[in-house]
Amino acid sequence: MFDRISLLPEPQYIYRGIVYPSLGVVFGPAKSGKTIFTENLLLSLAAGRETYLGDKIYTPSNRVLIVSLEEFYRNRTARNKKQIESFTERYQLDPSWSDEVYIVDDTFPRYIHSDKDWQLLEREIARIMPAVVVIDSLTRLTTESIEDSAVATRIMKKLREMTHKFGITVIVIHHSQKLENKPITIASLAGSRVVGQELDFMIGVNRTYNNIRYLKDVAYRYASDDTDQVLKFRINDSQIIESAGFCTEAELFASGNGGQMNDSDALVLQYLIEKTGNDESIIVLTADLYQYFIDSQILTRPTLHAALNRLVSTSAIEKVAKGEYRIRVAS
Repeated sequence: MFDRISLLPEPQYIYRGIVYPSLGVVFGPAKSGKTIFTENLLLSLAAGRETYLGDKIYTPSNRVLIVSLEEFYRNRTARNKKQIESFTERYQLDPSWSDEVYIVDDTFPRYIHSDKDWQLLEREIARIMPAVVVIDSLTRLTTESIEDSAVATRIMKKLREMTHKFGITVIVIHHSQKLENKPITIASLAGSRVVGQELDFMIGVNRTYNNIRYLKDVAYRYASDDTDQVLKFRINDSQIIESAGFCTEAELFASGNGGQMNDSDALVLQYLIEKTGNDESIIVLTADLYQYFIDSQILTRPTLHAALNRLVSTSAIEKVAKGEYRIRVAS
């Protein structure tokens, strides 16, 4: 196997940690911008753009397919028309570029659950031969509960087989569990654990209580996902995604200070979020904080305690007992 892969070309990445070919999700709460973010990615690929939101993009073919199952076709089509017109003008494109964008019409099933429906989807892929397919959304691929492991296994097997059969990247838009102004993590992914186990990438799209949207690298099978930086973004009147800069997720969820905090506070809060998985029932000991921050000389002992006191005073965290802290999530 070593000899075999030594002859293969290096893997290419569609965007960030999305390798080609692969299967994964863009997930998050309702109205966070998942669909528009993904549409903009596919339009960028179809238009032959070299970057999207500041990151390099790649596709072996500009042809893409959007399988929209949730939205009423009229609203979706009006938005896509506005997006394509904006792309054409903004990047001075030949209008024929949009011929590479395929979107299922109103005769396509609203749910893909029978063998006949799956065969129809595969026929569309075989006819169009796209490099990247987006399916909106995972819950439209069954009429049963996605929390049922048997149901999830069946759906993920179908998607995985389709990915391999056609040698494509499949991006499925999926929902998160109710976040209530919480950071987005792997645990936020709705459905059976089987769903997460089968995915090659998970990109989170979230929206804070004060209406800040952001993108997060939640998990990648074939790329690094250990950054604490998230990308803020906004959606303009043409339904185009625009970058609004980077920050840490901890800064976005800081309480009582308008979302702003100094660097040491942000570092400590980010550590607590990651250590607990944003679970308020998990206790973090001061000894753990000392080991992480003081032993490695990231912070001094007085700086660490000052940060903890400020985070407690702003209700970002709670001091349970001496030497014990837990995260607090705004509801």
